[in-house]
Amino acid sequence: MTRTIFDPRMTTTLADFFPSLCTIQEDVGIEDDYGQVVHSWVALAGHSDIPVAHGPNKGREVKQFDQTYVVSNYTLSLRGYYPTITEKMRAVVDSVVFDILLVQTDSHGVTTRILTNEVT
Repeated sequence: MTRTIFDPRMTTTLADFFPSLCTIQEDVGIEDDYGQVVHSWVALAGHSDIPVAHGPNKGREVKQFDQTYVVSNYTLSLRGYYPTITEKMRAVVDSVVFDILLVQTDSHGVTTRILTNEVT
C-alpha cells in the first residue's frame, strides 16, 4: 500500500485556508465581419467556484519614455487537481481577472498552483 505525506481529505477541512472562489475561463473568440477576433470568455466546464487562496507574489514598476505601468504577479493556490488548466486561459477571483502565466500541480494530485498577472 502506498502512503502519501499529505492526505487529500485534509484540504476539505481547511476551509479558512481557501477563503475565496475561483472560476477558470477559456476564450471562445469569434471573428467579426472584418476578420478581427472578438474575445469572449466563458467558464471552463467543471472549473467554477473552486476554493482558492491567493496573494501577491511580486511586482515591479516599468518606466518607459511615454508611460509607467505596474506589473503585479499573484499566486493562486487551488484546492484540487486541475491538469486541464493551461496558460491560454484566465482566472477570475472575487471579480478580479488574472492572466495565467504558469500552471503547476503537485506530485500527489491534490493541489494546483497558478502564477498569474492581474489584468487592469
